[in-house]
Amino acid sequence: MNDQDVPDELAGETWGLEFRFEEEDQKTVAVATLTVGKRTLKTRGTARRSPTDPNLPRVGEDLAVARALSQLAHDLVSDAAARLEAVTHQPAGIRETARR
Repeated sequence: MNDQDVPDELAGETWGLEFRFEEEDQKTVAVATLTVGKRTLKTRGTARRSPTDPNLPRVGEDLAVARALSQLAHDLVSDAAARLEAVTHQPAGIRETARR
């Protein structure tokens, strides 16, 4: 897709994604905030460290972020379906593809 193919309502729109971390003992929580224009979606992902695992905070952060992003993907699909249904007054027919 080139710039000429982009609909006017999307031209120049920037998506921002921010992560904030909360550490509690052996648990890491990543809070992901996606901002698109005036719309904001917020999700959380959690990772827990087993007492027998080494203390590697970055691993917990990576897992928590991955889980937050996974939830964000599901939320985006649901949001897209709801917005489409609000306009068409019909079931959106949007289905998430199965994981391979």
